[in-house]
This record gives sequence, structure tokens and C-alpha cells, in this order.
Amino acid sequence: MRIPFEDYPKWLSTELDKLVKPATIKGQKLIDESNRALDEGKEFFEGLSRKGDKDMAGKKDPVSYKAARLVGHSAREALQVLSKAQSPNEVTSETLKAFKDQLSTLSKTLRETRARTVAQLSGFYLLDMRSFGGINDRIFKQSERLTHFLEGEGSALQKARTLSSSLAEAEIVKREITGQIHEAKELEAQRVSRNSASTDLSAELERIENDTLVKELLATERTLRNESRKFKTQQLAHLKRPLRRLGELSERGEVPLSTDAREALKHYIMKPYRSFLSEKSGPYFASITENLRLAATSGKLGLKSRKAARILAQLDQLNSTTEMSRMQREGRKLLARRRQLFEDPGCRTLYESRKEIINRISQERRAIEDIVEKEHALGARSNLLRQRLDEVLELLGTKTRQYTGQEVQLEKPLEIAQKSRT
Repeated sequence: MRIPFEDYPKWLSTELDKLVKPATIKGQKLIDESNRALDEGKEFFEGLSRKGDKDMAGKKDPVSYKAARLVGHSAREALQVLSKAQSPNEVTSETLKAFKDQLSTLSKTLRETRARTVAQLSGFYLLDMRSFGGINDRIFKQSERLTHFLEGEGSALQKARTLSSSLAEAEIVKREITGQIHEAKELEAQRVSRNSASTDLSAELERIENDTLVKELLATERTLRNESRKFKTQQLAHLKRPLRRLGELSERGEVPLSTDAREALKHYIMKPYRSFLSEKSGPYFASITENLRLAATSGKLGLKSRKAARILAQLDQLNSTTEMSRMQREGRKLLARRRQLFEDPGCRTLYESRKEIINRISQERRAIEDIVEKEHALGARSNLLRQRLDEVLELLGTKTRQYTGQEVQLEKPLEIAQKSRT
């Protein structure tokens, strides 16, 4: 018999009623009998306490007086022990086991109290001590009956608890998986929305970059970047640190650089190509390189001969051709054209919009990456939960067949089963 998971709780409730009803009735009967034994014990010890107090008032000889006092004290002690017993409010395997353990502990305590009392009575109150023992025997007997019941007919209560606990766990896992399904749908919707936004922004970026003036401006900037990289890696190869050293020497007055040349040198160290093209610091390039040559030749730079030779060779190469003048001239033309393009309001507006769109595209892509990462993590957790649900349903089906005697097979929750097929 195949049972949809959604129908199983109602079906199980009916089957559990059949399974546990006889055990519940029998368990309640045992609780009632145990309560009567406890009540009889309380009544007996209340009476014995009064008897001990009365005998204390009437006894004259020390031995009888001591016995009466001892009996009264033991009775009150036993009454206090019995008053701690808590009867179950419902019949379950847990409550019955706890009650059984209580009765067993009470019986042990009463037995010890009686033995200690009898040893000191010197033959007095023999009948009362026999009744004391009878009360304890009845309580102990009820503890044993509960033990036998839980091991036999009452095991149905434990079976019901096992099935109910497994069902509760399956319900918890089901809710978690259902929540993850909804979360996955939300993440998917977010990812689709972000992808759509990114696509729209990319289309807008392409439209801007295809504008004639913007295209020329971007090409000009690319050429300037390439020339800057070439200037640093080729023209100024091996000269970066020596230029810094030259700046330190000039600060100490060891190299005859003018104030303006020293200021220009600082710019060459930080932004070499921009300084080379600058109308303010560009003219000092020849003076700076010549002072660098003199410092390298004189040994002021503190370089090894091999390193100094390499620097001098680099400087000779810079001064032996007109390449530097051509590079400076072409670079300044590029800068002038860039400024000219920026002066066009439409071009400048589109250029600024392009930067903003690029930032927004970057934000969208980072957001998409975060969503994808969350989806992967969610998928891993979902797989573990689905495996756990399969295990719980398999166990629940096995226990159901074992305890009810019915051949049943549980079907997965509908929403989860549908999601597994997609």
C-alpha cells in the first residue's frame, strides 16, 4: 500500500490508536493501583506518627520513650519520602518509566529507613514494623509490575513514540527542504533579474562606445596608456632607482640641480610619462638625464661598475636618437586631442555615462557571482537534506510495517518529489 506523505499523519494517528489503546488502559490501571499503594502508605505513616507522639507522652521509662520517639521520627521521614512521589498526568513510555524509577527509589529508601529503625527498637512496635514492611512491599511490587508492563504489553507505547518521533523528524526535514526550494526560486529570480540588467547595461555601453567622438577619445586614451607603458619599460628601463637616488643627492646639495629641476625630478619619479609630456617638467628631461650621467660616472650613485655601465648605456641610447623628441611631440598631440574631445559637451557627457555604466555592470556581475555562490551552497545543503529525508522515510516505512503489520510504502512529499524531477 502506497501512502502519500501528506496523508500519512492522519493514517498513522488511526493506527496508533489501535496500537496503544490497550496499553494505555493497562498503564493507567497500573498508575491508579500505584497511587492507591502510595495513599495507603501515607495514611499508615500519618497514623504511626501520631501513635509515636501519643506513646511518648504516656511512657515513663527511658527505653519505651526512646522507642516511641524513634517510631514517630521514622514515620514522619517515610511520609516525607512518599510525599515526593509525582504521579504521571498521561500514559506514555517516558512517564511510566520515570514513575517506575520513582517507586523503585522510594522502596529502597523505605527499606533502609525500616531496617535502621528496627535495629534500634529493641523488640518494640513489632506489628507496626511488619505493617511498615508490607507497605514497602506493595510499593516495590508496583514498581516491578510497571517494569514487566513496559517490557511486554507496554512496549507498544515506545513503538508509538518511535513512529511519532520519526514522523516529527521527517516533518522538520520536509519544512527545511520546502524552505530551501522557495529560497532557490528567489535566488534564481534575482539572478535572472541581474543578468537582464547587466545585458541592458552592456547594450547601452556598446551604444556609447560606438559614438564617433567617444570611440576616438577611447582610442586616444589607449594610445596614451601604451606610450606610457613603453616609456617606463623601454626609455626608463634600469633608471627608476637611480633617479630616486639622484633626487636624494640633490636634496643634500651633492648634485647641482636647480629648484625647478629638482621639483621636476620628483614628478618623473612618481609619474614619468605624464611629467615627460608636461610643458612645465618636460623641458627638464635632458638636464635630469645629464646630471644622472655625471652622478653615475663620478660614483656618487654608489653603484657597482656593471650596474653603472648599464645605466650609462641606457642614457647614451636616449641621447643618440631623435626618438625622445618624436615621442614627446606625438604624446603632446594626443593629450591636446584628448582635451579637445573633452571640451565637446556631448562627448564628455557620454564619456562620464560610460564610466558610470561600467561601474554598474561591475556591481551587477559581482552580485551575480554572489548569487551563484549562494545557489551552489544551497544546492549542497539541499542534497544533504534530501538524503536525510530519504533515510527517515525509509526508516519510518520499515518501522511502520514492523509495528503495525501493514505493508506500506511512503511516498515523498509532493512538492519535493516534483522538484526532484525538474
